[in-house]
Amino acid sequence: MRVGVVFGGRSVEHLVSIRSATTVCEGLAAAGHTVVPLYADEAGCFVDESTSTAVLREQRPHVTGSTPGASLHHLTNATLDAVFPIIHGTFGEDGTLQGLLEMLAMPYVGCSTAASAVAMDKVLSKRVFSSAGIPVVPWTSIDRATFAATGIDSIAAFTDAESLPLFVKPAVGGSSVGCVKVKERGALGEAIAFALRFDTVALIERGVAAREVELAVLGASGSSMQASVPGEIVPGADFYDYADKYLKNDAKLLAPAPVEGAVLEQLQAAATAAMVAIGGAGLARVDFFLLPDGSYYLNEINTLPGFTSVSMYPLLWSLSGVPLPELCDRLVQFAVQRHANQAATDAALRKFVAAVVAGQAI
Repeated sequence: MRVGVVFGGRSVEHLVSIRSATTVCEGLAAAGHTVVPLYADEAGCFVDESTSTAVLREQRPHVTGSTPGASLHHLTNATLDAVFPIIHGTFGEDGTLQGLLEMLAMPYVGCSTAASAVAMDKVLSKRVFSSAGIPVVPWTSIDRATFAATGIDSIAAFTDAESLPLFVKPAVGGSSVGCVKVKERGALGEAIAFALRFDTVALIERGVAAREVELAVLGASGSSMQASVPGEIVPGADFYDYADKYLKNDAKLLAPAPVEGAVLEQLQAAATAAMVAIGGAGLARVDFFLLPDGSYYLNEINTLPGFTSVSMYPLLWSLSGVPLPELCDRLVQFAVQRHANQAATDAALRKFVAAVVAGQAI
């Protein structure tokens, strides 16, 4: 098939997206697909295929000076059988790009608009996971208007009951941007104010002494979801912050991680259940806090995880017996099949409405 790889974009993970796209393009080409790189600059403007190829070759951003709307023809005129979006974070992983592709009737890899939006919002996703019976750390939230009016008074019942440390982070965002570990109660207000610079809602949650274990999920939908062997992040800093992820080389990645037996089975079941809970499809990386007694909390689900040559998602599947070309190919096949299913549903709806308008028996 002719597959467009959309990368770059407006989020703070722009450079990571370029590296991810390089790996995805290699995997798709090795699987026999024709790859069409489609780069969006840091303003969200698409460029042509040759410029996109140059961005991948040089591994650095390009500035177009255009506007997103005026550049959209580079996407719409590419004559694609499917799109593999690999823009991490905002305007790529949060449902906005997925909504655009839905409007354009273009098959695309990964979660739907709704599932992507829910997964990106840590407050919404925690509510969904809790309702599905998946344990999450105790948490609360506060919005800008409430914080401006009352400070931390509205969340005092939660913060007074919880022991330190607490973690404060923007409800929507990625790469630990705006995340603060609060070790003194007097620093809580400042941490919330900092998080609210990056989103309208801040999440406050209990800090736990735990291992950070990740599993990769793959599947078309529902019962077809499978979870990989586990990986583990051992932070080089006080916690796995932005600098530890991208600027330093102190964190350690263990793959496969030493998690076995019943504990591993529980994590794998919870990972696929989390994907089902948000209505997800295709791919996700599900992150857990694993406590010393074998219990766990689900931290978050990442619906467009890093896909670089050293990223956990493709590595975990490689260790689980699914090499990169097969992984990329399966994701594209899922996308095309889902699009065909949606087209059939749409046709059935149109037929139903036409019958009602014509006064025919249903």
